[in-house]
Amino acid sequence: MSRALPSLRRAAAASLVALAAAALVAACGSPPAGKSAADLPTNADELVAQARQEGSVVIGAGGHTRDQAQLLADAFRAKYGIPVTFVRESSGDIAQKTQAQLTSRSLQFDVVSLNDEATLRTWSESKVLTDAAVANRDRILPPLSTEAAPYLPFTWAALGYSYNSARLPAASAPASWDALAAHPGVFAVADPRSSGAALTFVAAMSDVNPRFLPALAGAKTLVSNSALALTQLLATGEADFGVPGIEADIATARKAGEPLAVGYPEGRIGTLPSYVAAMAQAPHPAAARLLVQFLLSAEFQAAESGIGSRSVLTGAPDPDGAVHIAADRLVVIDPADLAARKDALLKSFATTVGS
Repeated sequence: MSRALPSLRRAAAASLVALAAAALVAACGSPPAGKSAADLPTNADELVAQARQEGSVVIGAGGHTRDQAQLLADAFRAKYGIPVTFVRESSGDIAQKTQAQLTSRSLQFDVVSLNDEATLRTWSESKVLTDAAVANRDRILPPLSTEAAPYLPFTWAALGYSYNSARLPAASAPASWDALAAHPGVFAVADPRSSGAALTFVAAMSDVNPRFLPALAGAKTLVSNSALALTQLLATGEADFGVPGIEADIATARKAGEPLAVGYPEGRIGTLPSYVAAMAQAPHPAAARLLVQFLLSAEFQAAESGIGSRSVLTGAPDPDGAVHIAADRLVVIDPADLAARKDALLKSFATTVGS
């Protein structure tokens, strides 16, 4: 049985943003004339000098947590002396703000990060993104690679399950999805109709273990409109397990003192990457390119592990206290495939888990 919970944050509007981006291409054609990244220096020292001359850089940080954005701003300024202004809002909100700036031809963001690859793919096709010339992109884990696209992954989270370690010792946590489904307790499940992370999880689980979600039909479930709300339900004791368990959300809850943990079932596991791109008409084009390059550098990727973030680079250290997950276990859902399967996935979820 299931009961619905009220929404605790605005639902993602990724599909609407992608449609708006497509409309921008049709209506406006090429990006507006003005400053451009096309003629930036290829020499590293000259790029740094020009970025310092520009004096600042602005990132719409929809794909970053606040801790990730603050670490980036602090580390970039410490290394280059260039202040970073970040606007930290949900991925859907940042996508909408960016789209509005593009449509009005008043771009304020130099760099944008999102969890929504579909919108970035559309912007890439409309030439509003530019290649940041990241030298080590060949070190990106193969399942996460965006090949020659101008946007790149900069971190990723495993989509396991979450639980309260004060009530369930780690040694007793279910080791497989089948064992989790059979475990007694209340399951808080994010609704894929309003949560992009939940939709990605449902799509991944159809490949990883198609038995899991149907098995919850006989369990007591709380369906939440927000994946972030799952941590609150675990902390208050209203739920025993959160599905999906998103590492960044659990890290935030743990920082606030909540005894929450992520369970990593054996075998393949769904993945939620976050992506970054420099804007083609960035007001500070050199600083934009330098920021993206720094974000993907081995130096900063290693620093991110200290706040619980996973690196996208092969051979990088695992986050402090996190379980190592080999690249061949990662299941990354293609946005085109997700769009094609969305209606069927939502129908299946409503039938098995409920609403």
